[in-house]
Amino acid sequence: MDAPGATAPAAAPGHSGIRRFRCRFRQYLGLGLLGLGWLGQVVSSRAHQLPISYLSVVVNDDYVHLDLNFNPFEMADFSAVDTNRNGRLDPAEVAVHGGKIARQLLEHLTLSVDGKPVAAETSGIFPELDGHHATLRAHYRVLAREATITLQSKLPEILGSSHLTQVKFINHGTPQLRQLDARSKQATFKPGNGKPSGPPPPKQAATHRPQHP
Repeated sequence: MDAPGATAPAAAPGHSGIRRFRCRFRQYLGLGLLGLGWLGQVVSSRAHQLPISYLSVVVNDDYVHLDLNFNPFEMADFSAVDTNRNGRLDPAEVAVHGGKIARQLLEHLTLSVDGKPVAAETSGIFPELDGHHATLRAHYRVLAREATITLQSKLPEILGSSHLTQVKFINHGTPQLRQLDARSKQATFKPGNGKPSGPPPPKQAATHRPQHP
């Protein structure tokens, strides 16, 4: 039992400073995690909205096939198409506006074979059911296996001045890669660029034989 008038023992030196340090550490840690979470959301949002489309061009014996994967909400007049205001193309909207969108994109994307522009025989818009992208598919009936193919893009005029298109061209095997944007508006693909250089050279006979003891 404590004697009357006795006082509690003084706290050990430094204990209050440690408590204050721990409290501040927890506060700073919470703020840091909150900041990282906000930064992650910003980076994710910006990455999702990057102004990039992906164009695949494949040449076979009778056709040139073109697939353009793009973000419809980059189009200047997308608000008139997005009737339900969900920021994406839905099948019902494509049924009404798909033909117009396909024509508008093809007016800004010209495919030429040996210097002559070629019109698409068929084309259409295909929306992603689980995302915000859509794909323009166009098929050109032309014999182009041994031809020089040129793509001219004016897509930044309707998808934004900072828009760029990454192109993968396939003819005779090895893909050829290009990038089109507001400054680099044209890409040319020659038939030999993607071809293998020829059969592998025959193995040469060994000129050195190990000496046996």
